[in-house]
Amino acid sequence: MRLLLTILSSFLVVGSFAQEADTTINRDKSPRNVSFITKIDLQHATKDGIYLNGYVVNLPYERARSLNGKTVRIKGEVTIVKGNKHYTDGAVRQGRQEDSRHILKPKIRIVRE
Repeated sequence: MRLLLTILSSFLVVGSFAQEADTTINRDKSPRNVSFITKIDLQHATKDGIYLNGYVVNLPYERARSLNGKTVRIKGEVTIVKGNKHYTDGAVRQGRQEDSRHILKPKIRIVRE
């Protein structure tokens, strides 16, 4: 009986060391901060914010108007908003069809007037 318990416990110990560690990093679940320099152009403004470098930056229109034509540095955390699925029933749905990357609380600093 002792021999059987010794053999089983040795297999359990060896088996526990044989497991692989998952070293992959899932970047989709972690918050991603971005920083970029761009020139503000009001032609890219929408009701959601302003399109800059492939991001929708949550910026009130009055603030965007005061920054129009200026070069700024924008920093913030990116949030991905899933797009609508393609529907085959012909119904019209509002929203974007593609995923969009939003910066909801941007930190804006003027680099050049």
